Amino acid sequence: MSDALNPQRGFSLPEVMLALLLMVMVVTALSGYQRELMNGFAVKNQYQQLWRNAWQQTALRSFSPPEHWQVSRMQTTSAGCVSIRSKLISPLGRQGQMTRLHCSTSQ
Repeated sequence: MSDALNPQRGFSLPEVMLALLLMVMVVTALSGYQRELMNGFAVKNQYQQLWRNAWQQTALRSFSPPEHWQVSRMQTTSAGCVSIRSKLISPLGRQGQMTRLHCSTSQ
């Protein structure tokens, strides 16, 4: 038989265009989801870093703050206990405040 009599096999142009449109929609949706997921992880990481640094700043021994962080630390003593309050501001503007009370256990 000749090739002219055989019907062509494959996808039509409208089918290809529809498949391409669906693929673009799925890729766009997945990339938006991935971007939001990464933003969520970044925010969570910033808060963890903020509280980790605040915990260090309220220790009895003072730690040097990370670079570009603003730290204010206040220490008071009463009745054998030491209260340390610190306020931190991250380079991105996130703020955290923590107070710890250190009391002697030898009483």
